[in-house]
Amino acid sequence: MTHQSDIFQQLTSTNAVGVSSAVFAELCMALYERELKQLAQQPQASISLLQRRLQSLPYHVKNAAQGMLESDAPYTLDVQNASWQAPQKRQLSISATQPSKLQRWLRHSARLGDTVPIVDLRLPLQQVRLDSIDRIDHEQQRVHCNMHGWFSFQGECLEPDGELLHLVRPDNSNLAPAFCGHQWNHKGRIDPRTLSLREVLLATTVEF
Repeated sequence: MTHQSDIFQQLTSTNAVGVSSAVFAELCMALYERELKQLAQQPQASISLLQRRLQSLPYHVKNAAQGMLESDAPYTLDVQNASWQAPQKRQLSISATQPSKLQRWLRHSARLGDTVPIVDLRLPLQQVRLDSIDRIDHEQQRVHCNMHGWFSFQGECLEPDGELLHLVRPDNSNLAPAFCGHQWNHKGRIDPRTLSLREVLLATTVEF
């Protein structure tokens, strides 16, 4: 089993291009500590599963850290907390023009593997999460996302009980709340959530 000291050594042994080793290491540590807490909270996780996750963790953390540092995302990078920051909207909503914009993007620009924002308007917590496209069905005008399932080309979720989930075009205004973990409840804005390591890795693939 990989020990914590071994992981720390692996994380700090490789530096991101053009970035001081101290900054890179700080970002790696923040990502690693966060992921370790999530692993510890998983109910009834088997020893073999935890071993596999820990063994692959340094690789994914280094990729995420380097990706965050090299990202051209127009948001402020908080190295200490391994997060992006940007002003938060007063409320989460979808514009009337969003379905047509998404449809044009899916028809002409979308590719398999593209990272996309999923707007979740369900209460008590409304948020925007990152997912990736793994199938585009032009014949039936629908697209499949890895975690959230099928959506129409207008962004409507086609899965059971998914009427408040919406796929939206991956532009700056829609990606900002997803990158920054913005959340809302029935009263309005609340503290941001922490992105999972998977979402961080997806975010680092986006080109602005």
